[in-house]
Amino acid sequence: MTREDFIEGMSRAAQTVSVITTDGPTGRVGVTVSAMCSVSADPPMVLVCIHHQSRALPAIRQNAIFCVNVLNDTMQEVSNTFAATTLTDDMFDVADWQAAVTGAPVLTGALASFDCRVEEIHRAGSHFIFLGNVEKVVLGAGAPLLYGSRSYGTPSFFPKD
Repeated sequence: MTREDFIEGMSRAAQTVSVITTDGPTGRVGVTVSAMCSVSADPPMVLVCIHHQSRALPAIRQNAIFCVNVLNDTMQEVSNTFAATTLTDDMFDVADWQAAVTGAPVLTGALASFDCRVEEIHRAGSHFIFLGNVEKVVLGAGAPLLYGSRSYGTPSFFPKD
């Protein structure tokens, strides 16, 4: 097996798209990810994986808070903006945001947002795994934005609101 085989195989695994945001003493930043999942309902916990070279990583680590904003299928521009390798001060201008309980930015209209405090951080290969205790959930409406085979999509079986 080669690295390229692994990357190609993983590109075919469709995932929901989320923007992970933080705000605090080290700044307001965000990054697009497809590696996010539930860990526990008791207590409520999620995990996100962020590349070790992500420019958002230091702020998420040091602020010790993050919000997982699960994008709906109308939010491709938000995804593309936060997937950029260069962080800019105006990234957040692409959408409307509110401050969460922790202070992390919550995306207005997201399918769901999970406001979290960092519980643990682990290094695994090229990524850091952040385990977050969920402080609050904000629910939206719509169908999820998916990413697979290097393109965006939405599930055809998902009911539109």
